[in-house]
Amino acid sequence: MKKFLTLFVVFLLIATLKANAMKFDEAFAQSGTKPMLVLVYADWADNVQSYVQAFNGLQTQFGETYNFVDLNIASPDTKSFNSRYHIYPNLPYILMFRDGGKVSRYIPRNCILDESCLTPKLKSFVL
Repeated sequence: MKKFLTLFVVFLLIATLKANAMKFDEAFAQSGTKPMLVLVYADWADNVQSYVQAFNGLQTQFGETYNFVDLNIASPDTKSFNSRYHIYPNLPYILMFRDGGKVSRYIPRNCILDESCLTPKLKSFVL
């Protein structure tokens, strides 16, 4: 029963990700002057649910400062994003964009789950 419940929770998280993911270009157009954080993931990536939970926590903490977007790179809608930003193999990770995309930064997966690593990077990016 415990195994079933765990699988069910993972399924719900992935379904939520798919429902919330939007085309990158649409999200970028909607971001305005606010910096944007993009969680780049794929359904098949290891431990996706941990990163999604961390990203959702960031939304709660930094929602006033950043726009947040989930981007499933396995989706056909992301082909332009994949070719433009040359997807890294270590999914998931976060991309940060500012000033209409002129300034960007990559946050590797090992930093996403480490608040002492991630928080200073987020705060320094909006200065």
